[in-house]
Amino acid sequence: MTNTVGGDSARRQKPWEMNLGDFLDPIVSKSPEKVFAEISGRKITYGQFQQYVLKTAGMFRGLGVSKGDRVCLFMPNCPEYLYCWFGLSILGAISVPVNTAYKRDETAYILNDAGAAAIVAHESLLPVASEAAGLAPSVRHKLVVENPPVPPFEKGGSGGISSGWNGFHESMVESSQLPARPGVAPDDISMLVYTSGTTGNPKGVMVSHQMYVAAGQGFAH
Repeated sequence: MTNTVGGDSARRQKPWEMNLGDFLDPIVSKSPEKVFAEISGRKITYGQFQQYVLKTAGMFRGLGVSKGDRVCLFMPNCPEYLYCWFGLSILGAISVPVNTAYKRDETAYILNDAGAAAIVAHESLLPVASEAAGLAPSVRHKLVVENPPVPPFEKGGSGGISSGWNGFHESMVESSQLPARPGVAPDDISMLVYTSGTTGNPKGVMVSHQMYVAAGQGFAH
């Protein structure tokens, strides 16, 4: 049986009173072996997903990322994007998705405007990410998701990681699961989503945990 953190309290909460981490707990407790996501042939169960999320949260905490910090996610659709989003949400940190079509200056603008403490970039986007991060003084940590991905919880990798960047999977495997969760309210910000910027510079839209939980329930209904 997969261990969960905060599961009992989550079951007593009303759905609209939950943050994203709490919203996941009762589903993991009920159906840990059920497939949560399948991306590019990779199947991840609810139980596995929660393990990866807690490891990712522990990794970010070990880097010094804390509540309210912004972390830019420069990745196409992939499981690592979900691990980061939920892991950061559990910490009370804020995910900032970056359009994968952006070039150096557009990406650097987002990093600087958000005051990003870290960036997680897919290997295919590393040239742009490296140049943009070099123009963003607030960025303290840079993680790269290798392609093809290194299986979670297995050491190793391509060995071709650019200077100044750390491998996402290797950093995650070396981290401990988050033992206890900080207090995160439903109306705390989970994600900062930037507008398209068609009439000016993009602006960050604050999206709360509560809004995502409500959207998830709405789609399911």
